Amino acid sequence: MNDDSTGSAVAETVTPLGVHAYLAAHGWTRTGPYRVDRGDVYRRPDDRGTVLVPASTRFADYPVRILQLAEVVGRTEDRRPSAVLADLSLAAVDLIRVRLPRAHDDHSLALDAGVDLLAGSRRLLLAAACSTVRPRRQFRAGRNERASAYISSVRLGQTEPGSFIVNLRVPVSPALAEPDQTHLFEPPFERRANRTLVAGLRAVREATDLVNRGEGDIWAFDARVQNGVSANLCTAAAELIAIGGGLEVSVSWALTRPPSEEHDEQRSTVIFHLPDAQVLSEAARILGGRDERVDERIEGYVSSLVRDQSEPEGRATIKAVIDGALTSVKADFSPSEYSEITRAHDHRWSVSLEGDLRREGQRWHLSNPRDLTVMDGNDP
Repeated sequence: MNDDSTGSAVAETVTPLGVHAYLAAHGWTRTGPYRVDRGDVYRRPDDRGTVLVPASTRFADYPVRILQLAEVVGRTEDRRPSAVLADLSLAAVDLIRVRLPRAHDDHSLALDAGVDLLAGSRRLLLAAACSTVRPRRQFRAGRNERASAYISSVRLGQTEPGSFIVNLRVPVSPALAEPDQTHLFEPPFERRANRTLVAGLRAVREATDLVNRGEGDIWAFDARVQNGVSANLCTAAAELIAIGGGLEVSVSWALTRPPSEEHDEQRSTVIFHLPDAQVLSEAARILGGRDERVDERIEGYVSSLVRDQSEPEGRATIKAVIDGALTSVKADFSPSEYSEITRAHDHRWSVSLEGDLRREGQRWHLSNPRDLTVMDGNDP
C-alpha cells in the first residue's frame, strides 16, 4: 500500500482496540508483547504472517505501523490492503448499509433522488431511536432529545458499488465486561437504537408478509409497536423503497462490542420490494391517524377532580384549547402530581403539562402526564 495522504488519514482513525478485535475475529493469535509496552505481536496459526500492533496512537509512527499491518494482513488474507484498512477503521462502529437496488448502470443516482435517500435514511434511524426511548405508534421526532443526540453521532461514510449503497457509521463504546457477563450490563444507547432498527424493520417485514398473504391487516403492524414499528418507520421505509425500486438495510456490529447471544448474527439484513411500498404507506397513514399525539403540551385550568379515598392516585379534568376549541381533557396523576393539581384547582391557577394526547370517543385523554408546571398568580 502506498503511504499516501488518504491511507494515512484512514490509518489515523484506526484504534489499537479495533485492531486487536479485528485480528482476534480473523484467526490471528497474540503471541506476546513487543518491547514490554510498545505493542503486541500477532501471528497466524499457519505461520503465514506476523504483525505488530502499536500500543498507542500517541506514537509518532502510529499511522505508518497501521499501514504496514494492513499490507501484511492483506497478503495473508488475500485481500487488498485498502480493504483491510477500511475494515480496521470500522471495527469500533456499527455499520448501517442502506442499499437501493435500482440505480444507473454506473451505480449513480439522480441528484434529487440522492438527497431524498439521505433524508429518508436519517428518518429511518430517527424512528428507531425514538422507539428505543419509548415505543409509540407515531412520534414528534424533533421533541426527543435522546434520539436527536443519537442522530448527531451518526457519520456518513463513502458510498460503495452495488446498485447504490449509503454507509452510515454509528460509533459505539467498547464492551468492557467479560463475555459471559455482558448480559448484566445494558449496552449503550447507540447499540440499543441500532438493535431497534433491525427489530423494527423485521417486524415491519413480518406484518407486510401477513398482509400480502391475506392473513393480516393494520393490527399486524399495531401489535408490533413494542418491537419498534411506528408510522415514522413505515413512512421512511416506503419512501426509500419508492426511490430505489426496493430497499435493503443491513447492520454489521462493531467488533469491539460483539453482538450478544440474543443478537448473535454479525450482520443482520432486511429486504423490501417495490410492491411493499403501498402496504407500508397505508400502514403509516392509519397508525399516524389514530388520534394520538405524542409529546403534546397543553395549558389550561383544572375544572374538576376525582379520587377514590382508598386510592393515592387521582383524575383531573383540565379545560384546554385543542385545535382551536376549548376542550375537556382527562388525565390520571400520581400522588405528588395530584397534590399539585389540587392546589392549582383550589386557587384557580392555570397549569401546563406534557403527555400523549388521544381521543376516546368524544373525549380527550392525556396519558403519561409529565413536566407539570403550576402557574400561580406571580407567574407572568
